[in-house]
Amino acid sequence: MASINILRALYAGNMLWHTSAFIHFSFRQEYIMRKISKRSKSKLPTVSSLPEGDAWHHDIMAYLGYINVGYVALAGIRLWSLTRNHDLPPESDMDVLALTVLGIANASQAWGNFVLSAGSGRWIMGTGFDRITVFDALFTLLDGYVVASYIFGS
Repeated sequence: MASINILRALYAGNMLWHTSAFIHFSFRQEYIMRKISKRSKSKLPTVSSLPEGDAWHHDIMAYLGYINVGYVALAGIRLWSLTRNHDLPPESDMDVLALTVLGIANASQAWGNFVLSAGSGRWIMGTGFDRITVFDALFTLLDGYVVASYIFGS
């Protein structure tokens, strides 16, 4: 079983990571498109002329950003419950459920980074140590490790 301080740190990290995704994808689409895409290097003039993407790209990115709000709430609620009473032992069932959901959310993004984005040549994700690839992979591993330690013993 993970210590309460490890759980607090893990929930805080997940909450910050998904908050960052919410803010960047929901409200900073032009910036994030220039940062993570390779549109400016495209040989197609219609693509390279809009390195920040277009309104349709921004609509999809906003949708991707909004979906992170649920993960922020899940991590925040668990973090709040673990910090409101210092003597309260962690609720293993709640942690397994919450970290499984957060881990699957992170793993789905990591899968997309490594399997889809890396091979397309259109994105920086999955090809190096960019923050999206690193944090999606990191939280997939950390969330999964804690869930596995609960299920299979410490």
